Amino acid sequence: MQINIPCSNIFFRKGNYPGIFILLLFVMTGSLLNARIYDVSIDHEIDYVSIDHEIDYVSIDHETDDLSTYLVTFSSYYHSGTGHRSRFSADDTLRYSFEWDFGDGRTGSGPVVMHRYETAGTYYTGLTVTDLSDPLRVITSEIIPVTVDDSFEVPNVFTPDGDGVNDSFIVRSNGVTPLTITIFDRGGSIVYRHTSPVINWDGRNPGGTRVRPGVYYYVITSPEPLYNKNGFVHIFYNR
Repeated sequence: MQINIPCSNIFFRKGNYPGIFILLLFVMTGSLLNARIYDVSIDHEIDYVSIDHEIDYVSIDHETDDLSTYLVTFSSYYHSGTGHRSRFSADDTLRYSFEWDFGDGRTGSGPVVMHRYETAGTYYTGLTVTDLSDPLRVITSEIIPVTVDDSFEVPNVFTPDGDGVNDSFIVRSNGVTPLTITIFDRGGSIVYRHTSPVINWDGRNPGGTRVRPGVYYYVITSPEPLYNKNGFVHIFYNR
């Protein structure tokens, strides 16, 4: 096996591979990369090898969902003394606990979490990472501002031809307020009708058939006046 991640301790977990292994470990010292070779004898079963990271500090990033501006995904990272930045993974929950404060009175756990805010605003989010083998070793991230808004965006063109580019008619909103959309063809017939906080139409009629290319008229209604809108959408097929 070969490991080239900066680390201080290596832990072998119970599994199915007893035997003798050669462990090749790369260690960065200043600007020099040193290789160390170890013979590792394992007399019980293992599943995998986990690394105890050298953590100087942790940081967090966030990303807003494409459909719902209230839905945010948070990711955590650790930084080593060499300036190396790595993302925590699910395996790291065996070694560390991850406690999030989303700034709205609610919390979460895990290296990567999704959180849905209930109202628009700016929230200050932070993360606390604790070493499970040493509860006194606690690392907190910087507090970052997370702004969620009542964005409302309706496209005027899409190409539902299955090429993976602009294939859906996606209404971007907060993902909480219920919306009702009705789409008509040129003759006034309804080709699509749906009620949901999230609108994502694939360009097919109720029978599952792709509608013809052309111009369609939509009406969106909602209990919130902000989300009432009507207009036209153009459908093209590139193939």
